[in-house]
Amino acid sequence: MLPIIFKIGPFTLHSYGLMLALSFLAAILLLESRAKGSGLSKDVIMDFGLVVMMASVVGSRAFYVLSHWAEYAPRPLTALAVWEGGLTFYGGVLLAVPAGVIYLKKKGIAFWPLADMAAPAFALGLGIGRFGCFLNGCCFGNPSSLPWGVKFPADTAAGAAFSCALHPTQLYETIFGLAAMVLLLWLGKRKHFPGAMFCLFLGMYGIWRFLLDHFRYYEDSQIGLLGLTNNQWISLGLIVFALASSVVLWKNNKPAKRE
Repeated sequence: MLPIIFKIGPFTLHSYGLMLALSFLAAILLLESRAKGSGLSKDVIMDFGLVVMMASVVGSRAFYVLSHWAEYAPRPLTALAVWEGGLTFYGGVLLAVPAGVIYLKKKGIAFWPLADMAAPAFALGLGIGRFGCFLNGCCFGNPSSLPWGVKFPADTAAGAAFSCALHPTQLYETIFGLAAMVLLLWLGKRKHFPGAMFCLFLGMYGIWRFLLDHFRYYEDSQIGLLGLTNNQWISLGLIVFALASSVVLWKNNKPAKRE
């Protein structure tokens, strides 16, 4: 809807880049606030947030570029223009989680408790970031006749692809992200085994994304086996991972029965 906020000489402020920066800032501040009283230093939390942020940007951009290589092959350097849009959430998760694990292992800090604290922050970042997608006119939905269908300007990717109203799938994800954050913050106050909140977030997002992709537009190249999108297959894998991890973590933290 508003890909470019303003231009001053050679400087251009892209709405997507701005919202991406705000999403990471808000997520790190929320994590820092939740980590108070955990015994972890502010520096460790900030460094952890920066490691995850950098890894998620690299992973999400790399995943998007590789899955749309035909668009970037003629001009490979445009793959670096992250501020113009083109990030895949799952690519960020696939790199950010291992990066976070490695960082915490080097610091001698348990991963799952901190992952639980970070889960609402991830949800908040997702919600803000997807609003950036809406402003940028990317990650759009299929044609829609619903009252809330949105017609995007012709200078956006959505407007160039369709001249009719579309499902605002970006806003659907924004709503999910903010709702998930509230739910995780509420449930996080209750007693649970380490890793429960993080696995819950992964499972919820996997289910949500699998359903959402029925309304989101994809090129034919992104449709895979059984007519499911590549992201839907990843969603199924994420759901299985979240369930399996939850069972294992729950069993490992069950109080031993007394003979």
